[in-house]
Parts: sequence; C-alpha cells; structure tokens
Amino acid sequence: MKFRDLLKELNSNPKDIDLYHWDYDESSVTMVEISLKDFTEDGLSEFKVTLDMEVVQVKEESNAWISVWVKGAHHSHVESLSLSHAGYCSVENYDKWFVQIRQGE
Repeated sequence: MKFRDLLKELNSNPKDIDLYHWDYDESSVTMVEISLKDFTEDGLSEFKVTLDMEVVQVKEESNAWISVWVKGAHHSHVESLSLSHAGYCSVENYDKWFVQIRQGE
C-alpha cells in the first residue's frame, strides 16, 4: 500500500499521523487530522515522492492517532511533508499545497 492510499482511506475520518521513515526512526511533527483530500493538485505534485512511498507498518495509538512507517525514498521527503503540513513553510506555499478549510463550511 502506498501512503497516498492510506490517506485516501482516511478521507471520511481524518486522523493525526506521526510519519516515520523505516530507516530513520524519528518523527518530525504530528500531522493533525490529515487525509488525501487536504492536498491541492499542486500539493499532490509537490509531495508525490512521499505520497508514493510504501507503507511498511501502521500502529494505532488511539482512536484518532496513528503512527505510520514508510520506505522508498530519502527520509528528507517525509520530514518535508510533515513540517509543511504543520505550517513550517511560507504562507504562499501552504496555500498552494493544502486545501484551506474555513470555519462554518
């Protein structure tokens, strides 16, 4: 299963994810309530390498939080997605890569 497939499964019930690279057992930051529908077309393109990584293990930490280990590319791709989703990128890039959910929608 690819990471994108797991995120697609979470479209109706997003979860918090700690994403780990299989060979580099250190999580960057927790991605809060993430699913595949959170990505714009630009985001799907920007994070294609990470989204196409193979899921090696999934551990359910609680009802709303899972830890996921992936492999298939350099660990910096995992860190880049985690940090960007948490907002550690420019506002311009965040708005370009992720769908903005507005209050009341």
